[in-house]
Amino acid sequence: MSVTVNEVSNADQTVMLLSTKQSGQTVSPNSISPVLSTILTVTLESTYPETLVSTSDFSAVLVSSDDPTITRPLFVMSVDDATKTLTIKFPGAESGNYNIALVGTGVGRIDKEPLALTVIGQVTGISPLTGSYLGGTLVTIDGVNFSNDPLDNPVKVGPYWCFVQTTTVD
Repeated sequence: MSVTVNEVSNADQTVMLLSTKQSGQTVSPNSISPVLSTILTVTLESTYPETLVSTSDFSAVLVSSDDPTITRPLFVMSVDDATKTLTIKFPGAESGNYNIALVGTGVGRIDKEPLALTVIGQVTGISPLTGSYLGGTLVTIDGVNFSNDPLDNPVKVGPYWCFVQTTTVD
């Protein structure tokens, strides 16, 4: 194949064009907290043409769906050729909708549309809604993307910090 740059043609190099675009299949989890460091698993198509050998063969960036100028670098922690998966560390980001822009050595950009990620932390309910200003009222807070670690979920009512007894992701 001949490559032309600035009207100068050269056929000395071998260039391979893939017959189809490469695509990510899924990202899991696909909804995460904006403030918690989270481990993501990206699954590539089973037909991905390269052998997954090294994390240095990939680069990953979080790109806002609403404003592509908002980006956040991601760290590729590990790769697994048998399952065609990458483990990526998410360090936190502003709430919003994102895609993971992934580049693989030998194949270039991997289609980011299937790699959609929602970054949101949300309180959906509080019970009871009244309590003593002297404290002592047990409160249940329901929501999305909390941590299992009570220290990751600080709670403050008015000017007073609360003691978190138990926590789950929801």
